[in-house]
Amino acid sequence: MGGSESRQRLPLATGRGIVTVLAVLPLVLAGFVVGYGVGSGDGRFGEPIREAWDGGQGTVDHRPLAASFTATGVEGRAPDAPSVLPVGYSDDLGIAVAHLQFAVDETTVRPSHTAELRLPIAVPPDSEGMTVEVASVHPVSCLCSLTAATAPPYGTVWDAVEVNSSTTEIVFDVTGAINAPGRYGFAITSPDRKAYLELEGAEYNTGPALRTVSEPDTPTGPLPPTAPAPTGPATSAPPLLPSDAPSDAPSQSPSASPSGPPSETPSASPGPTDGTVPTAPMDPAGSPAPTTDPTGVPGMPAADPTEPLPESGQSEDQLSVCSTGDKLVPTCGALVGVAPAAHTSRVKEDELLAFEERVQHTQQIYHAYERGDDRLFPTPAQIALTEDPANPRTLFINWKPRMANWAEIAAGDPETDAYLDRLAEHITANFDKPFFFTVHHEPENDVVQREGSGMEASDYAAMFRYVVERLRAHGVDNLVSVMNYMGYLKWVEKPWHDQLYPGDDVVDWIGLSGYGQSLHDDGRSDFGEIVDQTKGDTAWPGFYHWVAKEHPAKPMMLAEWGVFHEEDYPDHQAAVFQAARYQMAHYPRLKAIVYFETPADSNGGRNSEIHLDDGALEAFRDLMRSPYFDVRLE
Repeated sequence: MGGSESRQRLPLATGRGIVTVLAVLPLVLAGFVVGYGVGSGDGRFGEPIREAWDGGQGTVDHRPLAASFTATGVEGRAPDAPSVLPVGYSDDLGIAVAHLQFAVDETTVRPSHTAELRLPIAVPPDSEGMTVEVASVHPVSCLCSLTAATAPPYGTVWDAVEVNSSTTEIVFDVTGAINAPGRYGFAITSPDRKAYLELEGAEYNTGPALRTVSEPDTPTGPLPPTAPAPTGPATSAPPLLPSDAPSDAPSQSPSASPSGPPSETPSASPGPTDGTVPTAPMDPAGSPAPTTDPTGVPGMPAADPTEPLPESGQSEDQLSVCSTGDKLVPTCGALVGVAPAAHTSRVKEDELLAFEERVQHTQQIYHAYERGDDRLFPTPAQIALTEDPANPRTLFINWKPRMANWAEIAAGDPETDAYLDRLAEHITANFDKPFFFTVHHEPENDVVQREGSGMEASDYAAMFRYVVERLRAHGVDNLVSVMNYMGYLKWVEKPWHDQLYPGDDVVDWIGLSGYGQSLHDDGRSDFGEIVDQTKGDTAWPGFYHWVAKEHPAKPMMLAEWGVFHEEDYPDHQAAVFQAARYQMAHYPRLKAIVYFETPADSNGGRNSEIHLDDGALEAFRDLMRSPYFDVRLE
């Protein structure tokens, strides 16, 4: 960023007002050391981290190091310091995402803390109930590298709120994101494709703030000689902290801090808004006054620092390189996959390799369909695909039992039990990598909501639970379960739809099957309609919105998605693939997309192959090149 004191204003017309870009306002303060790690959101606190954070203040509002935005409708780099930060969709900007970066260190934050992202609104939305989300992203070293095409992929989504025309401030709980000293990036997004708002920018030390509220540590060792031992009730004042002690008092050693880590998810409490909670001393500019180094700025290393050694035990930077973690959830970005040559007798493993060659990208998820008890899985050919070090892959096994109905399986059908026990023995002996698994995907079409049918929605939930629990009880601990819904909206209006869900403890991911033109063949469907389709005046908010509201802790997968080639709309496939590349900006919870490729589907023989048209194939290749899908499968 430049250091000129002059300001250039570039007006950008938007759907709601004027976005004024203030260039060359230096937001990165002197003394910031890029070598600090970036929080990854895994919530780990170890003894070394507690020592590194010893001494943080009570309540501190951290101002951003950088506050800017990207927009798919605007070419070029992100502005240095816009007066407002647009979020959502407008005709002029396209999809706008606000990006914020903060730094915290041991002078302002303790290991036990809460954190809120507080965002004043400059221009509220016209629409009622606009959904706004916050996700971690890797902070870029320079805004000159930040564009809509190169924006860092989303990590964990920490919170979501609904905003209306009367909302004046958005407050997100981001406690879990702040887990070590370092620099943190956040992206503010909206899945609403027809809503728009503007947040206040970072002018004049106002606008966005990261408010941290640190809780005092309870000493476990002897108190300093000058501090009297507490004898009063639990409500008496806490012992003096090192920064509060008289100048002649001995400093509290790190060993006096608690030896056990706090809860991985500190209990969230609202940040003070009425001035009743003591805060760190503020200087005239509104920043907390330093308590140890008068030349330092809280939240930043001291001025003119020497290169620090990495903090012992500090969380590693999981957002600079996207990779899969627990339950195959990417730390950032999204996995890609394919169900190749579906509804054909071709050798699927060969077809997967051919698909990868066509699209010029490894498909990390191979979606395979198994039926009944004809064979055990994974098969040797399926396992072989996961053992290629140059092209890391995992499996998505889609098993449809045929030995009994849902109620009978849930009650312990002997034939099904015998197969599940053999299957568990086979998996534990032959395959130890994590893999995706679902039971009887898209069950809506098979529900018979009649008492005693054995195929009621609640029977499905019980069957799913029974199968997953039995396999896990027999040692299959590498199974990552997926609840795979249909994308047809007629089913969500059924009164039994919510009874299908088996329960959070047996569902790791929530999947959706969605297809371009599956609801109407007008040639105008886009990727957003596949992910988050609504219908008329129905109360259904769309699958993405539903997952965000009902199951916010679950990652979302397009377990099947496809776009059908239509002679009447020859450019339709290419248009949807092109839209997907930028519409991913709407959906930080979407962590995997698995294409369903078939020359003839089961509903009228429609063709979803991506190579029938050169334009469609190139558009799909462009989609695969998106930084959203640059994920390392661990």
